[in-house]
Amino acid sequence: MDEKLEQREVYVDFLMNQPKNEISRQNAANRFREQFERGLEESIDRYWDLPQLIVETKGEYLELLLEARDLYIGGRFYSCVAMCGIVNERLIKDTLRASVLIEKNGKVERPVSKVFDQLERVEIGGLAQFARQAGLLSEEAFNAATELGKLRNAYAHARGRQSKEDALKAINFLHQVVDGTVSIFKDHEIKDGKFVRKTVDSA
Repeated sequence: MDEKLEQREVYVDFLMNQPKNEISRQNAANRFREQFERGLEESIDRYWDLPQLIVETKGEYLELLLEARDLYIGGRFYSCVAMCGIVNERLIKDTLRASVLIEKNGKVERPVSKVFDQLERVEIGGLAQFARQAGLLSEEAFNAATELGKLRNAYAHARGRQSKEDALKAINFLHQVVDGTVSIFKDHEIKDGKFVRKTVDSA
């Protein structure tokens, strides 16, 4: 009895099984170069989708923020949504770290890092609400953080459907949070051609 062979389409990647020598390294370099060049034009176009950025360089968030932007440029849309959610949490937690003081025995002091580390265990929605009620997060930034959290959760549980469009939404939500927390323009403005701190009237 003749049996028909079942045909399947498969993806194969055996490059890492090759000896780690110069020939293999060159093969890998050629492969990565071809992938990069194949998507270069689209990556350049996506670069112009990104919001402008001017932020303080201190804090853990910056490297993560730049990674989220790079993921969008590189077309890693699922990863981009997830990373935007991570940066969102980092920004809110760092805002609280920079603002919270404790009164104890008649003295006001900033909690040590070990105390603040407990914030990492708290659900981000509650922290965002706290920051909002305390005046540390604007209504716009809070709403953006909330919507970004919903989007991130959808993709974390494989419920995403329009990854490119949603990645750009996530980027824009994230930058609204950036604008309300670490953007230079949160406390400064350009007035008469000069970069100055906002006054009560202009804030």
